[in-house]
Amino acid sequence: TFADMAATHRPGPLKQQNKSHKHGKHKSKSETKTDAKGRVSIKVASKAAKRGMQKADRRNHMNQIRARKREAVMTAKRAIGFEGSPPHLVVVMSMSSDMSFEAVHGLVSTACGETTPYKAVTTLVCPALKQRFSLVYLPTSDFYALLDVVKAADTLMCVYKAGVLPDHCAQLCLESCITQGLPAAVHVVQGLPGHTSKKGGVMHLWNKGIEKRLQNQKLHRLETVQDAVNVLRQLSSQKRKAVLCRDNRPHLLVDRLEFTGPEQGVLKVSGYVRGKPLSVNSLVHIPGVGNCQMSQIDAPKDPYPLKARKDGCHDNDMCTDVSEEQMEEEVKTLGVADSSKQQSLVSEVAVDPMEGEQTWPTDEELAAAAGQGDRKAVVRVPKGMSDYQASWIMDNGSECSDHEEEGEELPPVPHPGSDQEDNVELKDTASEANTETLSVMGDHDKYDENIDFNAEQHQFELLKAERGDQLFPDEVDTPLDVPARVRFARYRGLQSFRLSPWDPSENLPKDYARIFQFENFRRTRNRVVRSDNIDGAMPGWYVTLHIQGVPRQYTTGMDAHSHPVVISGLLEHENKMSVLHCVLKRTGNYTLPIKSKERLIFHTGVHRFTACPIFSQHTTGDKHKVFAMDTTLFDDCPSVDTHNTHQYERFLRDDEICVASMYAPILYPPCPILVFKAIEG
Repeated sequence: TFADMAATHRPGPLKQQNKSHKHGKHKSKSETKTDAKGRVSIKVASKAAKRGMQKADRRNHMNQIRARKREAVMTAKRAIGFEGSPPHLVVVMSMSSDMSFEAVHGLVSTACGETTPYKAVTTLVCPALKQRFSLVYLPTSDFYALLDVVKAADTLMCVYKAGVLPDHCAQLCLESCITQGLPAAVHVVQGLPGHTSKKGGVMHLWNKGIEKRLQNQKLHRLETVQDAVNVLRQLSSQKRKAVLCRDNRPHLLVDRLEFTGPEQGVLKVSGYVRGKPLSVNSLVHIPGVGNCQMSQIDAPKDPYPLKARKDGCHDNDMCTDVSEEQMEEEVKTLGVADSSKQQSLVSEVAVDPMEGEQTWPTDEELAAAAGQGDRKAVVRVPKGMSDYQASWIMDNGSECSDHEEEGEELPPVPHPGSDQEDNVELKDTASEANTETLSVMGDHDKYDENIDFNAEQHQFELLKAERGDQLFPDEVDTPLDVPARVRFARYRGLQSFRLSPWDPSENLPKDYARIFQFENFRRTRNRVVRSDNIDGAMPGWYVTLHIQGVPRQYTTGMDAHSHPVVISGLLEHENKMSVLHCVLKRTGNYTLPIKSKERLIFHTGVHRFTACPIFSQHTTGDKHKVFAMDTTLFDDCPSVDTHNTHQYERFLRDDEICVASMYAPILYPPCPILVFKAIEG
C-alpha cells in the first residue's frame, strides 16, 4: 500500500550507543553490609564521627588540640631558667677584638636589679622576669673553650661594635658554633650613632648581613638599661631548636671547684645538671683531663634561689650569720658509687697472643664456603651487554618497566667520564642530610714574611699529587727506585671489584685485637639513648660531684669564675675504642690538599682528639678498593656482604662527600663533627 511504501528513519553510524546494564556482576549496598557483619573500618568510623559532631563540638575539639600544643610549648620554655630548672646558659661572644665585656655585664646586671662585679662566669637572678641567667663571657681567641661551652649553652649572644666588621677569627668561631649545633642565637650591637635616621640605616645594613648567615634573626640595640631588659626578655621567650647530641647526654657548667688529696686526688665540682639525668655509676669527661669516675654525688643548697631568703640575703653573698657547719649539715647525699655497677675506665681490650692461633677448618665450614661460591644472581640486562658489565647492575628487587616486559632494547649505559654521565642529575637527599662540615683554620696574612722553601716544595708536591689523583683516580705510578713487586706486595688483584669474595676479617692489623666490636650497633644505640637514669641527679638540681683520679696540676691556678669548665656525662661504652666512621665535606676555608692518613684534629660533641683518618667513598658496603677496612662494625648483622664496595680516596676532595675511618672512642649518632688541621707557627 501507499503507507507501506512511505520512507522510514534509519539510524546512522553516529547514533549514541548506551552501555548495557551489568546486572549480577557486582554487589549491592545491602549485600556489602551483610558480608561485613557490622564491621566498620577505622577511617569510616572517624569520618562518620566527624560528620556527626555538631559545630560546638568541633570548636571544642579544636580548642583542646590548641591548648595541648600551647602547653607543650610552655613546658619546653619553663624547662630552662625558671624555678626547679637550671639557669638559662648564655654564652656572650665578642665579634671584634677590641670589645669590652665590662660594659655589657654592667647593663645586664643593672637590668636584673643587681650590682655584681664582672666575672667570666656569672649567674644573675631577674625578679622581673622570674628567671635566672648564667652568663659566660668568652673572647674569640679562646677557640676550644668557646666550643666546649657552646655545646652545653642554651643561647649564643653575639655582641657587635658599630662601624667594626667581624674579623676572621670571629667568623670562624660563629661558623663552627653553628655547625656544632646551636639552639638559639641573639645579636646585639653597641656604639650606634646618636641620630635616629642614622640608627635605622645602620640597623638595616647589619640585619641584611646577619640574615645571610642565620635566618629569621634580628639585631637588637644594647645602649641603655631598657635595651638590656628587652634583650633579656628576648632570651627568655625565643624559640630554641633541639640539639640531639646535647639533649641525649648530661652536662654541668662548673660553678665551684675544690681539690683534695695528693698528686691525684678528688675534685669536687658544683653546678646545675642539664640535659639527661646524671648517674653516679657513669663516667664523666673533663676537657684536658679525660674520662673519670665519680665516687659520690651530693645535693647542697641552691646558691642562686629564684625567691630571696627571708633574711634578705642570697646564698652567694657574704652572710656572717650562717656558719660553715650549718652549710655542711644542709648537704644531702644523693648517691654513692657501687663498684659492681660502676662503668670501667678500660678503653682497650687486653691482647692475648695465643688468641690468634688458627686451627684447620671443619667439614661444615668447608661446605659452607663452597656453597657461597656457587650462588649466581639472575638480573635482566639490556641487549648487547657483557657479563662483566651486567655484574655492576644492582638488583634492588623493583618491578620491571614496560620496556623490559616487552623485550625492547634499553638505551645504552653512559660510560664513566663521558658527556652523557655529566648530564645525569644525581639526587641523594639522605647523603646530604648526614653530611658533616670540615672546618680548617689558616692564616695567610703573614705569608710573605717567613717563607720556608722546603715547606713550599712539599706543598707543591702535594698539589701535584692531588691533581694527578683527580685526573687519573684508578692509576698508580710505578716507583723508579723500588721494584714494583716490593712496592705493591701488600696489594691484591681482584678479578671483579664487585663480585670477588672479600673477608673483612682477613689480614687485619694487630691493633684490631685491642678495639671493641658490636654485635648489633643499632640495637645497642637505641637501648642506650632511650634509657633514663631515674636514680641519679635530675636536670635542674644543684649538685656536687666527687670526681676521682684528677691530677693536681690541672687545678693549679684555676678558678671556676675566671675559666669556664663544662663537664659532660658519657653514655654507656663511649669510653671504649673502636673503628669510627664519619661523613665529611670540605669547606672553602682551606684550599691546600689534605692527604689521607694525615694527622687532623677532631672535635665531637664530647671528645676532642687527633687521628690519622683514611678517606673512602661515601657508599654502602664492606670493601675498599685499595685498603681494606672493617666496616661491619656498625652493621645490623655481622654477616659478610661481597656485593658492595668502597673506593679508597688518596685526598679529601673539594667537590665530593667522603667517609673518614679511624681509631677513636665510640660515639652514638647523630652527632656533628668538626675537623681542623694544625698549622705550624
